[in-house]
Amino acid sequence: MMYNKQEPKTIQAMFDHIAKRYDLTNAVLSCYLHRLWNRRLVKSVRHTQPFHTLLDLCSGTGDIAFDYLRSIQIPCQAYLVDFSAGMLAHARRKAASLPQSSHVLDYIEADVQSLPFSDQMAECATMAYGIRNVKNPTQCFQEVYRVLKPGGTFGILELTRPQASILRWGHQFYLNYCLPLLGKWLTDNQDAYQYLCRSIHTFIAPEEIEQLLQQQGFISTQRISLLGGTATILLGKKPS
Repeated sequence: MMYNKQEPKTIQAMFDHIAKRYDLTNAVLSCYLHRLWNRRLVKSVRHTQPFHTLLDLCSGTGDIAFDYLRSIQIPCQAYLVDFSAGMLAHARRKAASLPQSSHVLDYIEADVQSLPFSDQMAECATMAYGIRNVKNPTQCFQEVYRVLKPGGTFGILELTRPQASILRWGHQFYLNYCLPLLGKWLTDNQDAYQYLCRSIHTFIAPEEIEQLLQQQGFISTQRISLLGGTATILLGKKPS
């Protein structure tokens, strides 16, 4: 399978365009399952000890970062990183509804293949529904490994292709015919959701993503299949 080859500026403009209705669309298109998957990712990276610094990469409108901050009692510095200014602007508006706390949030418009952070500055990094949109995942993983502290955790949540033949047929039918029409109705941007379908169909399989993580030095990697492989969580740690 191929990595995403679409021009980054084109993808960036697409996400800027759909930012205001992105949350509603995700809820409808996933039948609200994405909220359960998001919480599962947060729970998976937290383990038994929460982190003081979080990088939420390809953060979109901030759901992962906000779910994480709501789940902990200690102060946390959270960096929301996305290449879409529209997504980050919407995340700022959503953050206003968070309970008052000692958490600190920074919104960084940047390419996750070239992170504007110093070495070993974060304890945890997450990326939900974003790695498909990265032109060079290997370069991204190198950057994440660089900025994580020894012992730091990296958690990825991505939409993937089910393996069971019946489920896979239904999944393909939904992606090819239902999702673009619903996306057009909800966002007036059918092209964005046709792109989503293509990106799921053509992106590398979860086991290949895990191999890329291992090649960059991540250890204790694991894959967690959700809803028969419709989505997958991948975890890795930087050696202590």
